[in-house]
Parts: sequence; C-alpha cells; structure tokens
Amino acid sequence: VSGEPRQLRHGLTQRGLDVRDVVLPPWAQGDARVFIRKHRRALESEYVSAHLHEWIDLIFGFKQRGKAAAEAQNVFYYLTYEGVVDISAIEDPVERISTIAQINNFG
Repeated sequence: VSGEPRQLRHGLTQRGLDVRDVVLPPWAQGDARVFIRKHRRALESEYVSAHLHEWIDLIFGFKQRGKAAAEAQNVFYYLTYEGVVDISAIEDPVERISTIAQINNFG
C-alpha cells in the first residue's frame, strides 16, 4: 500500500528485492485501514470465538498429523513437517539445495 505513514519492512522477494508495497484485495478499496478493520471485525466475531479451538487443533493439536489430520483434510507435502528429512544426509548438492528451498518456502 503506497503512501502509508509508516514504512513497514515486509521482507525480501526470492530475488532479494525489498517488499515495500502490498497490493490489497479489491474489497479493501485501496485503504489499509479498511483491510485491517474488516480483518479485526472478522477475528473478533462470535463465529471465530466459537470455532477458534478447531483451528488450534489443526495447527497445534491432534489434527496436525495422522488419521485425524487426513480426516480433517489437513495434510501437506511431507517437507512441510519438521524433522522428516535429514538434510545433512542428502549427498547430491542439487537435491540438498532444492530440499532446503522447499522447506524455506513451504515448511
């Protein structure tokens, strides 16, 4: 979002370019305050309060892995799970770099 009173650092792109501007969805009408206000309203809603425990189960709880995760359609590519690959054991340098890149981007 251009013209913000504060210049927030949003990190770097894969090419190492500084991310300064964020493209807001059309419903935010180009206004970061509208974007934040709508998200805040949604996060503080009765619906979210009533269902927050379900999200916690998916992200931190028993539905992270295994049968419960599969039943909740909460399964991801194997590299997104911590500890499933020993990077130091990968001998092929191209495969090692590729694996690290996937973990950095998706894990």
